[in-house]
Amino acid sequence: MEQGGQEIDRLMRAGLSGDGAAYARCLRLLAPVMRAMARRSLPADRADLTEDVVQEALLSLHLKRGSWDPGRPLLPWVRVIVRHKAIDALRARGPAMDEPLEAHHAIGASDADPLTGLHIEQALARLSARDAALVRGHAIDGVDPEALSKQLGLSAGALRVALHRALRRLARVAQEDGGWTPKT
Repeated sequence: MEQGGQEIDRLMRAGLSGDGAAYARCLRLLAPVMRAMARRSLPADRADLTEDVVQEALLSLHLKRGSWDPGRPLLPWVRVIVRHKAIDALRARGPAMDEPLEAHHAIGASDADPLTGLHIEQALARLSARDAALVRGHAIDGVDPEALSKQLGLSAGALRVALHRALRRLARVAQEDGGWTPKT
């Protein structure tokens, strides 16, 4: 991760610990990054929605900041929020063009390797059902940790430990499958 991303992560961690100045600086640094993410997530002829997407994403980030895992990089989590807000903005504005949405390949496109999902699924299939459910629920489906704890009958602490172990097993399995390594 570049230096700016590490600084943003550090500031968010400090903000979550009660440092209001660090949190404000984090949001100031995040805004232009989120603006670029929003522009990439919207069709070129809907660039007018960029600021709306950024504002909605900032609000969502503020409201859900406690669900971010400080042990993980912040920007991928923010990227998902921005992408979802861009899709929401397009849906809310209705069809502004005569072309089908599918004609715009860039909407929601990520920089990720398209085979990554296949590799992840193959690696998940080699885990126990519980480990696969933990990883899928947390990392893929984005299930709230509290809901995931209840769903799997684990305390919050036990969930964190089990998830950490499941992710380590997933990384080990993925490496055995040919060198692909999940980004942590």
